[in-house]
Amino acid sequence: MPQLLTGPRPHWWPACIAELGLIVLNSRVLHSSCLALLSSLWLHMPLCGQTGRAVVSGPPTLTFQELITAADLDPVPAALQGKMDTLFNTPFISNSAGSSGATVNEPGFHIAEWNIYRTPQDTDAELALMNAPGFAEKAGNNPEFRAKKLTALKEQLSVLRQADIVVLNEIDDGVDREHYHDVPRNLAEALHMNYAFAVEFLELNRIYMGLKNMDEPDKVHAGRANNFGLDPDRYLGLEGTALLSRFPIRSARIIHLPDAYDWYHDEIRALSDLEKARRWTAERIFNERIRRQVRRGGRLALIVELSVPGAPGGSVTIVCPHLEDYCSSRGRRRQIDFLLTQIRDLEGAVVIAGDLNTLGHNGRPLTINSIFRRWLLNGRFWLRQVTYFLLPVPGVGEIFQAANYFKNLHDPTAFSLPVFMSNPERHLFTDTRSFRFEDGGQLDFSGDPARSYRHHGRTLADSSERQWKGFTPTFSFEKTYGGLVGRFKLDWMFVKRASDRPAESLIPSFGRTLNLVNGAVAPRISPHSPTELEIRFDSAGVVSRN
Repeated sequence: MPQLLTGPRPHWWPACIAELGLIVLNSRVLHSSCLALLSSLWLHMPLCGQTGRAVVSGPPTLTFQELITAADLDPVPAALQGKMDTLFNTPFISNSAGSSGATVNEPGFHIAEWNIYRTPQDTDAELALMNAPGFAEKAGNNPEFRAKKLTALKEQLSVLRQADIVVLNEIDDGVDREHYHDVPRNLAEALHMNYAFAVEFLELNRIYMGLKNMDEPDKVHAGRANNFGLDPDRYLGLEGTALLSRFPIRSARIIHLPDAYDWYHDEIRALSDLEKARRWTAERIFNERIRRQVRRGGRLALIVELSVPGAPGGSVTIVCPHLEDYCSSRGRRRQIDFLLTQIRDLEGAVVIAGDLNTLGHNGRPLTINSIFRRWLLNGRFWLRQVTYFLLPVPGVGEIFQAANYFKNLHDPTAFSLPVFMSNPERHLFTDTRSFRFEDGGQLDFSGDPARSYRHHGRTLADSSERQWKGFTPTFSFEKTYGGLVGRFKLDWMFVKRASDRPAESLIPSFGRTLNLVNGAVAPRISPHSPTELEIRFDSAGVVSRN
């Protein structure tokens, strides 16, 4: 069930009280009790401007001792499991900003999506979202940032600043790596936005490693006597997905996706030698450190309905999924298919925006068993090898592999030829493209060059920036060797189109990937770059951009 707003009240609430007073006056039934009631309501309005902090409704968080219990005991005691279930199923919501910052003078809105990757650079993210001159100045002080890109950076910052809605994946509240900041709330207050926050995981790694004396050799954690190096009064261990909005929030709910990886039991198992070798290689070749992540929870989608002036029906529903990366493409396909069945009954305007982790491979830790399942017991693998062996063409296997790598490069929507030139992520997009809502609407996969940022056609060019080959990547390793490896398109937006009612459709236009924003400061804000999309309520006024 969606959580309706009964706690936090937006800025239009005092106006309602004032209007009630006028009604009472006009009806000539004004009594001293009515005056007292109106005065009391006015004086006790929980407005952000009066209290200094946004008013937030949400579930109770766990105490530090409860977090220790969640890390140490399996199964978790019933009472604590019930409290965790409430935390995982109830979003935090604040409507304190009301509609004060909403863009209502245009026939549409702008939406941005950004996986900020639990970044300790949350102040840099805030600077990029709200203070373009300050961010540009900081970028100019970065010796690794080329000065000739400064103009392009300022243009991207201006695009990001237009966002009326911001979807943020992997965002923390009360975690030591973020200096215990309540990042969703801090960003929302700084940007004068309302927000909803869904808890995806309870981060228990520091606690578990300390309890089991498994401290990492390069970062010794204090033991139980010193609370494992954590501040017990501030540590909440919350990580999840947030939506920030200049428009008032009508309701919010959480959909849990099918588990494709067990982030508690699978992470506490001893690492195999194969996985240790893979992590050693990742750190030295790509400068990517893969750490153990012991936590409770699972992947989800945050569903938020917003009051948007001018939208069909006066509202827009934003679906914010975060799919699993520690699984095969089949696992992600199951998750997106499940999500689509859960939102089939959504009426009116709908936008899906989030990190779908369309890597094209399985990030799950390697073991001997997984090697056998993925390759040695894989019939397609052996059919491919036998075929290459029988063909009288030297190097045919290498030719096919190189051609397939180039075909799929930066394009998880590329065609798939089973066995020989496969694309593991293709089915996720074919399922999404063929999906229909109960009211007949479907997700827009068109690619009108007139609404494409780079004037490209082809699949999803309206909502995602395309380049000469595939899409502009939204994720990259620290080392990419000239862009040949380690860059992926993971973050996506899909917009619902009412096929039989064009006037009620949302029109996606000029989707962008803002790579300069993410990499302009050192260290970079996140491995992911923000994406931005302009959405119109009708086709009128949509013009081509240079």
